[in-house]
Amino acid sequence: MVVLFRSLKQLRRFTTQTLCLNKNVDTKNENLLEKFIKDKIKVSGPITVYEYMQTAASSASGYYNKFNNDDGDFITAPELCQIFGETIAIWIYSELMYTGWKKDWQIVECGPGSGKLMSDVLQSLRRFDSLKNLSIHLLEVSNSLSEIQEKTLCGSVTKVVNDKSYYRHNKTFDGIDIYWYKLIDDIPENFSVFFCNEFLDALPIHQFIRNDAKKFKEIYINLNEQNKLVFMESKAGNIHTEGMIPNYIKERDSIKKYEISPDAGTFITQITQRIINYGGFGILIDYGHNGERQSFSLRGYKNHKEVEDLLKNPGEYDITADVNFEYLRKLVEKDALVFGPITQKDFILRLGGAMRVKMLLRALGNDEKKQKQLFDAFNILVGQEDEKMGLKFKAMSIFPKTLKGILDKRGGYPLAFKN
Repeated sequence: MVVLFRSLKQLRRFTTQTLCLNKNVDTKNENLLEKFIKDKIKVSGPITVYEYMQTAASSASGYYNKFNNDDGDFITAPELCQIFGETIAIWIYSELMYTGWKKDWQIVECGPGSGKLMSDVLQSLRRFDSLKNLSIHLLEVSNSLSEIQEKTLCGSVTKVVNDKSYYRHNKTFDGIDIYWYKLIDDIPENFSVFFCNEFLDALPIHQFIRNDAKKFKEIYINLNEQNKLVFMESKAGNIHTEGMIPNYIKERDSIKKYEISPDAGTFITQITQRIINYGGFGILIDYGHNGERQSFSLRGYKNHKEVEDLLKNPGEYDITADVNFEYLRKLVEKDALVFGPITQKDFILRLGGAMRVKMLLRALGNDEKKQKQLFDAFNILVGQEDEKMGLKFKAMSIFPKTLKGILDKRGGYPLAFKN
């Protein structure tokens, strides 16, 4: 099986060497990464959207290698208020208790961001006295982000090690062992609870468009006569249109535009196999759809605003695309139990989010400013308006089929996932 992120490491090494070779580049007025992409196209031809996203995010000059804690290009649910992390902790605790597992277990978070979500989850699990036999394992390809996470969760930053399967190791404020990895295959094969929040949306995608003859063509990035990066359609189908687009999509004439992330598919397959082989369960939360989207979703954010030109100044903004939960579900539903997607609004409210916000509002007493901040943040999490997260974000959970009997006794669904 192709190992997720191995190609990203190879790409980072390649682009570091290539960019350093060109000593005469005038970087004062030109984005270095943009110049590299243009030079690559001049030498070897148009590149796919997948290649562009991969380079913009993870190369030596890419977004995630330049990220620092002051960059606030996007706001994630954990940054809004603690209720999001508390909700996930309640769900993890409840499902763990239902499994009856009493031995060593580990939480694996993929794409931990600033570390705020894990901090909130651990704080809530502490109240349930659920930190026994627990270790934490974080999947993070960015060294700079891992430093921020370690500072948040441990209060100190250790040196990177190169002779272990992990590249950082420390203890949280609660004394729990915590490790950082760049490859999912390096994470110990034990009973695991996987969770990801806004992780899959950053994985690169391929874009396809269907012509009048009902044939798919791929979207590429090329140079125009003014030496500007532009989107273009392939002249005909290619290996990706033939082998990557699922047959059920080809049979839906209504689908004119389609996006797919092979890395997301690899990732979901990998964690599902681990859950099947070693026990555990997982939850994925991200903005996305259940296969019904009819348009392209690729977009970029800088300073909390959507960028106008996705092909200008790559590496200086966060570039993402909607997660296709239907595609992910269909990949693994024959081997595992898959529930959802449900909306983030339903997930939070079904787990008592509204009651919790009322308790917190009362605890704030007469501090109207903090009460308004909390209420507004919670409203963003569950609100149904276009600018809110409640309906745009979805949650999907995965369980091994060995837990079907336990789930059936509970009505056939994990907590919050029964519609």
